[in-house]
Amino acid sequence: MILAVVSFLVYMFAREISQVYALHRENDKVKLEGKELEMDNNELKMKIELIKTDKVYMGKIIREELGMIKTGEKIYRFKE
Repeated sequence: MILAVVSFLVYMFAREISQVYALHRENDKVKLEGKELEMDNNELKMKIELIKTDKVYMGKIIREELGMIKTGEKIYRFKE
């Protein structure tokens, strides 16, 4: 009887330890994702500030990311 109780307690303890370990891994993963998002956010803030203050950079972004052109300008596209 005592052996059965001890075995059950060991089983329950091992299961709880496994769950705690899994939660720690998940927590570490979420912290890493948070840091990566924070770095991305900082890069975007710098990009916004550059767009606000640097007209040349703003023109580059408008052309490259939005596909816009200046009046009278022509775009040539070549097939590969």
